[in-house]
Amino acid sequence: MNARRQAPTLRTQRRTVLIVGEGDAEVAFLKHLRSVFVGRAAGVTVKIGNAHGKGAQNVIDHTRKQADVYAFDRVAALFDTDTDWTPEVEKQARNANIIVLPCTPCLETELLRLKDQPAPERTADAKRTFKKIFGAEAHRSDLYPHYFPQAMLEKLVATQPERLLARIVALMRAA
Repeated sequence: MNARRQAPTLRTQRRTVLIVGEGDAEVAFLKHLRSVFVGRAAGVTVKIGNAHGKGAQNVIDHTRKQADVYAFDRVAALFDTDTDWTPEVEKQARNANIIVLPCTPCLETELLRLKDQPAPERTADAKRTFKKIFGAEAHRSDLYPHYFPQAMLEKLVATQPERLLARIVALMRAA
């Protein structure tokens, strides 16, 4: 009985990132970005959470609670600045080591800017304009692959590293 023993496979520990979106639209966008920029061999696990709305304060609270329960290498929150985004909330995020990814005033405005469309400064106007241009609300995950394809996103990340999109992608890639 000469059974050979194989050497145990050495596995590298995957880095982990938690990004909590304010609501369904942010989660749909984050999931699209994850599918485009984070492959299985990337060595990074990106968990997308949903704070189910209620403003920046709720998003930061929800993110902090998730980070307290699970051990993540990096923790971030993507939210609209139109509701209760204050210096006090920003300080709470900083004290909890949460990377803030604010959309001013809302995600729809940021998405309109990515497509070089006029981006209204009021949230209601931005949501209305978004629906008119894209034919759906931002929480519809099926619109992202069509209107925000991989080639376009990669070009924007490379040419505009200061934008919110590039910050999210860097967070997902680097952990």
